Amino acid sequence: MAWNETIEAYLRTLRPSTAGQYRVALDDFHQWYTGSYAEPPDPTLLTDEEVRDWRAHLSGVRKLAASTVNVRISAVKGLAQHYGRSLETRGVRQVEQPIEPLTVRELGRLVAAVEGHRWGPEWLPLRNLAMVALMARAGLRVSEVAALDVRDVELNDRSGWALVRRGKGLKERTVPLSLQARKKLWAYLQIRPEGNGAALFLTKSGHRIGTREIQRMVQSAAQRAGIARDVTPHVLRHTFATRFLRQGNDLATLQDILGHANLSTTSRYLHPDAARMQEMVEGL
Repeated sequence: MAWNETIEAYLRTLRPSTAGQYRVALDDFHQWYTGSYAEPPDPTLLTDEEVRDWRAHLSGVRKLAASTVNVRISAVKGLAQHYGRSLETRGVRQVEQPIEPLTVRELGRLVAAVEGHRWGPEWLPLRNLAMVALMARAGLRVSEVAALDVRDVELNDRSGWALVRRGKGLKERTVPLSLQARKKLWAYLQIRPEGNGAALFLTKSGHRIGTREIQRMVQSAAQRAGIARDVTPHVLRHTFATRFLRQGNDLATLQDILGHANLSTTSRYLHPDAARMQEMVEGL
């Protein structure tokens, strides 16, 4: 069977979106294989050695992104499996780009921009300040902030807690609240509209706020604050985690606060950001 007929028979078994990506990958593989071995590839005879050779070419010679290389590898492995060959070659490990936390100055300017943005009902800036505080000073995910009910927050003079009932993986946890977070929440609760259901954070129309609206609020405030880079709710959560560890607190406690199932996920925050690395080498 000719190569074109071979791949067409395989691609017809896939969803259209996947077939489109795999067609490009397999055409690329055919061109490389023919140029390297002076004959077209036979899916029934492919070996891991050949696929690893191609992987090295994609990563080392052409320097393609890990995600692109992995799609290419998956396409060839799928083709081989379709014709009775089981290959074990793994893709390239994807290295996540480090997330730069906000500096103290940037966080202060962000808060000031939220506080100074007067629009709509007078309780809206207080709502926004409370949401920012929960992400930047307590490490909550944006989805967890949106899902909070009034009954999930307990505030006292010297302590406070937020009960996350629907965290990632539907796991429940209790998150301690710092003094600043408690102050922002208390101020909002004093002026929060009454009679609008259980949701802690409301829209102007009285409905539970959504994650997209929170994201837009954070991005808009960052622009008004003059922060040049993109600021998202995840950056605020990352900022909390980074500051927590820099104060000498332990990784296991941070894992509990953030709601991570694996310590390896939390350990990502041990890596210094660019500004911190510059500080480390400045005096050398």
